Amino acid sequence: MSFEQILTTELRRWELELPFVLQQQLACFANEMEHWNRAINLTALRGEALVRRLIVEPIWVGRELAMSGTLMDVGSGNGSPGIPLTVTRQFKNSFLVEPRAKRAAFLRHLVAKMSLRNVEVVKDRVENLAQGRVKADWITLQAIDPNRDMLESLHRSSSSTTQVVWITSRQSRPVPQARVLRPPDSSSRIWVFGLDQS
Repeated sequence: MSFEQILTTELRRWELELPFVLQQQLACFANEMEHWNRAINLTALRGEALVRRLIVEPIWVGRELAMSGTLMDVGSGNGSPGIPLTVTRQFKNSFLVEPRAKRAAFLRHLVAKMSLRNVEVVKDRVENLAQGRVKADWITLQAIDPNRDMLESLHRSSSSTTQVVWITSRQSRPVPQARVLRPPDSSSRIWVFGLDQS
């Protein structure tokens, strides 16, 4: 089954509606991830699992949280959740922060191939970003543990209203005062919190 077919099926299962042109963009994202994965090991997921976890789940999260404004996706790596959110949420600006050269090259390739506007790939560690370099309304983390040093670094890119969205499938310590989302038919847990609450 093609990624276009898988995506159509998964969107229907999750009761998500997207214009056909956006579905095409997201299928392109999945195809590019599969192609580049042979060289730089972007994900162990394949087929339906890849589409569900790395594309449809972030779209569901974006809808549930009504995300808008400016996005900073930290440790973008394979492009999820930053790319699916950027495609479907119409952010004013999106910053994909990725320190590894090959993965940053993949992200730049995606931005060009998918004709994504107002998206910047930042090849750096979030800890190295200068104060005010990015001011985000939403900060997303996936496959990254938001330890104390990380959270302190994120303060430089946040305001009092910035919300952090931490997507994890691992057993993790609870985040005090965080809102928890549980996507349907998923092992993921999404913690949503302000940096002053962390």
